[in-house]
Amino acid sequence: MNNLPTEILHYIFSSLAEDQNVLLRVSIVCRHWHAITRSILHRHPQLYSIKGFQKFLKIPKSNGLLVREVDLSLLPQRGSSIKDSDIISLITLCPNLTGLDINFCTQLQDTTLQYIATTLGPRLTNLNVSQCPKFTDVGFMALATKCTGLTTLNFSYTDITDLALSQIASTCPTIRWLNLKCCELVTDMSLVELKRWCKELRVELVGCWGVVIEDIEMEYDGWVTDEDDEEEEEEEDTVATV
Repeated sequence: MNNLPTEILHYIFSSLAEDQNVLLRVSIVCRHWHAITRSILHRHPQLYSIKGFQKFLKIPKSNGLLVREVDLSLLPQRGSSIKDSDIISLITLCPNLTGLDINFCTQLQDTTLQYIATTLGPRLTNLNVSQCPKFTDVGFMALATKCTGLTTLNFSYTDITDLALSQIASTCPTIRWLNLKCCELVTDMSLVELKRWCKELRVELVGCWGVVIEDIEMEYDGWVTDEDDEEEEEEEDTVATV
């Protein structure tokens, strides 16, 4: 197997990316395999505990440069345990991130969101800040200014307003999925801007009580509302009874 081309070995080892324990064993077989698996192993670290996350923050800087995606959604007690300093340390360690999920990290302030935006800039494509109640338009505007390559955004259960959302619409036209569930400060005004700039966008609007779809001039298939959810449930019920 060691005689296989490096590209083939990389393809094989990439299939093990979700099982990091196995990938770790593979990486110590020989120096050649270690070199191949190093980038795969660090691309998307599996983090399941606060202790594991704190340990991850101590990896060598050279390994941190290989990390592309970090998902903290599986960390228990992250709401009370993850501080601004932790995320700033994470971003400093992993400045090449393209995807970041910090949902329900409820202690985080705008300074952290600004640091994320300034450090990651247009490299960041996927961001989930759902249920981060201390983020305001100050932080969201920083995203609009710096992170112009965003394609997937989750702002659900936050206090983002039309001001920041309209700015994001004009500076991030590449957005394809935007979750605004229960963003109660969002109105039709920012949706008009989203429709104007983001041509391939779908938006989750369930619980956005300030939005009246009928008031938006042009028809648009990208809105996902409470009615759509009800229709999907009815379709599922119909299929189930056939």
